[in-house]
Amino acid sequence: MDRWNMPADENAAIKARINRIRQLSGEKMGSAHYYEAASLAQSVIYDTVGGSHPLMAALDNALKSADWQRSAAASRSVVALYDEGALQSPRLAIAHEIEGDIIDIAQAQAQAAETSKDPAQKQVQLAIAAFLAGATLEDALRRLCDARGLAYDVQRTSLSKLQAVLFQPSKQIEVISGSENKQITAWGDTRNKADHGRFSEITHTEVVAMVMFVRGFIDRHLP
Repeated sequence: MDRWNMPADENAAIKARINRIRQLSGEKMGSAHYYEAASLAQSVIYDTVGGSHPLMAALDNALKSADWQRSAAASRSVVALYDEGALQSPRLAIAHEIEGDIIDIAQAQAQAAETSKDPAQKQVQLAIAAFLAGATLEDALRRLCDARGLAYDVQRTSLSKLQAVLFQPSKQIEVISGSENKQITAWGDTRNKADHGRFSEITHTEVVAMVMFVRGFIDRHLP
């Protein structure tokens, strides 16, 4: 399928699925709804930007671990990407552009939260921004491991596990710096708040700082 010129009927089908995901991933829905939302979100990702997109792995991991709050957060992120027009270009299959485009969406969500008059909507926007930044960072760490030939558990990746592979001073492995390692630990906590529905604990300041860090990180480490 040529995603540059997706037929109108396929566009309509994608939009219908997005609207369904929007309904199913609401905060007061149950596990069955979140499962359906995540499954639909996977189909949207596959049919638009392809299965290598970092959110596909996030959705898959959430479903396999039956982590419904995280699956709902990932589903809402797919909706946010769609709303921003970021699920149209096959260029997202290229590593740096994947990360850059997603970080742009995360930044847009953080900026929208800054001006939002609705406290609930503001927290959701901050959570989406944190989730997207976290997914981008995890994907960048995974790519660094692959590029350096460093082994990791592909079935159970996380920020903490990947950074532990990339920063092992005792083994003279320091693909990331000590400072970066500490920052990634901090942003892992922010991402966990978004993943597990602890939206009220997320501040605008920390999300903006997280987005700025991740943008700088991918610029430094990805070609």
